[in-house]
Amino acid sequence: MRIAYILFFGLLLAACKKETEHAPSPHTRIASFKVEAGEEMMLAAMSGDSIVMYWPFHLAAPETIQPQIEVSEGATLSPASGASVPFRTGTAYTVKAQNGTEKKYFLKVVLNQAPIQISETGSYIAERGGEFVTDIGSSMRYFVADPAVTNFYLVDTPGIATKMEIEFFTPYNGIPNIRVKIPETGVKPGAYKVRITCGEQSRTTENYVFGVLYKNSESPKVTAIAADVTVKRGQTITFSGSNFFDMKDAVAYTYDDNYFEKEIMPLPIVSSTVTTVTYRIPDNFPAGTYQFGDWGPGAMGIRLRITDFTGWWSWNNNRKNYLEVSGFVKFTVEP
Repeated sequence: MRIAYILFFGLLLAACKKETEHAPSPHTRIASFKVEAGEEMMLAAMSGDSIVMYWPFHLAAPETIQPQIEVSEGATLSPASGASVPFRTGTAYTVKAQNGTEKKYFLKVVLNQAPIQISETGSYIAERGGEFVTDIGSSMRYFVADPAVTNFYLVDTPGIATKMEIEFFTPYNGIPNIRVKIPETGVKPGAYKVRITCGEQSRTTENYVFGVLYKNSESPKVTAIAADVTVKRGQTITFSGSNFFDMKDAVAYTYDDNYFEKEIMPLPIVSSTVTTVTYRIPDNFPAGTYQFGDWGPGAMGIRLRITDFTGWWSWNNNRKNYLEVSGFVKFTVEP
């Protein structure tokens, strides 16, 4: 009886063992898909048969990747984890389960691009034929440091956009910079909007924040008055000089009894060339003889307002540029 019991118990154990044996796994899942990006490890999202990899747009996308991939237990992967594959949408992987079931997955590369930002709190300036340089981490950011991908335009008041030549470099502080080269011709001195395009993103400033300036060597100069001047109200007076660009109304001034400067009145501009500029003496200009070039009551001076786009310029706090007329002569205004 004892022997029969032992035999029965052994058969029972064998039956139980046979029942707990597992069939080959049918699972073909990709559990994780990681790619190294600089100092970061990027994790792909799985969606159906897609391996969705969101890539930071400010990082140059590599030609190939060597992803670290985990699949269902017992399954095999082709290409294998760590193998080099093209980093482009459509790259295929095959997961083969233990039972021979296969499933294909396809890489989908999504460039995760933030909107381009251009600060408008300050101004950007460069001389004609010169260059403008700024870092691409503060005032201008969220675009790729590659002129093959990123474009920089100056947009004039009629809305015509002119593409500028740009280059990227990294100085000693390690922060990437953009250098914008302003051509000698093709872009006139003036105020422009900035437009930057990169990939699917484009940003144009609301304001005319970029000033293209005349070269310092092109600064206007006026010839000093060498002889006494007599002019009647309503008549004109002409000054000679060089580089008279974008000339505006002049202003005549004197001093009060406390030797503080005070404006007499503007002198409306009549005409100008590169070497001459003509103004009208207003009909109500105070008649009399002034000591031109002196300082104090009874003295007189004239400043010619010149182009705003020379020396210093700011789109939101622009000062007026003037050119002082020199000379020490009698200046008489007759009724």
